[in-house]
Amino acid sequence: MARISLGLPWRKLAQKLDVGYSTLRDWRDEKWSMKQSTFAKLLELCPQCSSFANSIIELKDDNWGRKLGGLSTKNKQHGFLNPKYEKQSSVWKSSGGRIGTRKWHIMMKKEKPSEYHQLQYNKIKQSLKYKHEYEGQKYRNLLELDVAKILIEKGFDFEYEAMLKYGDKFFFPDFVTGKLVIECTFWHDVEQRAKELKGKVDCYLKLGFEQIFIVTTQKYLEKYSQLLRDLNVRVITCDSLEGLLDGNKGRVKRA
Repeated sequence: MARISLGLPWRKLAQKLDVGYSTLRDWRDEKWSMKQSTFAKLLELCPQCSSFANSIIELKDDNWGRKLGGLSTKNKQHGFLNPKYEKQSSVWKSSGGRIGTRKWHIMMKKEKPSEYHQLQYNKIKQSLKYKHEYEGQKYRNLLELDVAKILIEKGFDFEYEAMLKYGDKFFFPDFVTGKLVIECTFWHDVEQRAKELKGKVDCYLKLGFEQIFIVTTQKYLEKYSQLLRDLNVRVITCDSLEGLLDGNKGRVKRA
């Protein structure tokens, strides 16, 4: 409600609240409870939501739900509390701890943006579960796996999650082959994902890519098609991909 009333995209609202986009997304999806101080800031930004303050049943400490876990972690000596990480922990604290880490992020973004985004992306890839493997490459989900199989069986060279840079923005599209970009999506929050894809598509086209395929499931095909109407964008399912690739043989570099 607040985002709609303010007319802001999720990322802009996160900036206004001085929180990370992923944190705001977790609050939106009711994964975690919002901090009281952030809620107060939200009401200040959007007085129309002030009635929600009457719905608060109980206020918890900021570290509510973490106390037991913290003691358990300490007793079991997990993470940086493990003696084998004593040296790394000492170095981290001597370099400024959390504040030093934040300064490093700011410095890297400003002075070495490409290196920074690649490092961050490598960390993300290590933390995410790439469960599905085919021909020596792991993929995040079955939709990406199906697309990869089609590309390989058709004999197309492609890069999986290659880093692209446009201005000060960095992107990691699912598949890049020649002048074609393929993005896979089957998220249920279609409107938000479609907005994010529109921004990516604009940059891909400005980078010189001639076609963009958005591959989704039959369940979301119509809705994504309506939201992503563009001559250079084709919203399709895997069933349609093979025929379209055959029609792109002259455009796309073959193995």
